[in-house]
Amino acid sequence: MTLTNQNLIALSKFAIKAKKHIGMVKAIEMFNDEEYANNILIKASLSNNEELIDLTKKISSELHIGVNVINAIESYINSLKAKDAKSECIEDSQYFLSKLTQNLYGIHTDGETYRRAVDALIQNIGIEDKAFCINLAREFYPFWINESELATEINHEQNFKLNIHKEEFIDLWNSINQEFFSDEENWPLNLYAESMRKMGVSEKAIDVNQKIAQVITIELRNDHSSPEETYRDAINRTQHLFSRQDLIAFFLIVSREFYHFWIEQPLKH
Repeated sequence: MTLTNQNLIALSKFAIKAKKHIGMVKAIEMFNDEEYANNILIKASLSNNEELIDLTKKISSELHIGVNVINAIESYINSLKAKDAKSECIEDSQYFLSKLTQNLYGIHTDGETYRRAVDALIQNIGIEDKAFCINLAREFYPFWINESELATEINHEQNFKLNIHKEEFIDLWNSINQEFFSDEENWPLNLYAESMRKMGVSEKAIDVNQKIAQVITIELRNDHSSPEETYRDAINRTQHLFSRQDLIAFFLIVSREFYHFWIEQPLKH
């Protein structure tokens, strides 16, 4: 990519703003060294300055560096704030996310490479911080997956089909927006989507999660035993439709999140 005057102006503005919050930034090196740029952008995205964060997202998008990780970081930190996490928890999360996400540079998006990145983090911290970091890594994983791969796969339907081997499921997935859902079914689906919006999850990621929740909802129609057993059985019947381990892991994360909304729907009582 050629360095344009527009790029140079944006990088210079970013470097000036960043100096106050994360230290000196070499604007030209950010253009010439992608890994350096990635590390700088991650640090800036974890600052508490909204103007710098906005500049970070702009530079990230223009240079096509770290876009998914930076979006995942923003969504995760917003989720902590939405849950009224203590300031100390947020600060610790920002500190360790900076270290974890730098390990994610240039790796393939799957559970195994993520585990290796987490292991690299754990090996370089004190034993007193390990439990916190393991929990942080578990919570951050779905945000990273959302922004890094799944949203892209859903937007590029052909790629997603390669990872799902059941024709009937492909047909269902493609037509899910035309499926009729009753008021009883729509109540938890809408609450789940609204909850994600309040946590700052991107609309593309919400669309993916919502479709998975709709697939689960359709499967729930086939069972009428106790609520807990109905839900568990529906998940067991559905998860095998996903062939890759990282997709199965993501499906299970969504299913756990959606359960809390589904079980509380007022029309069930």
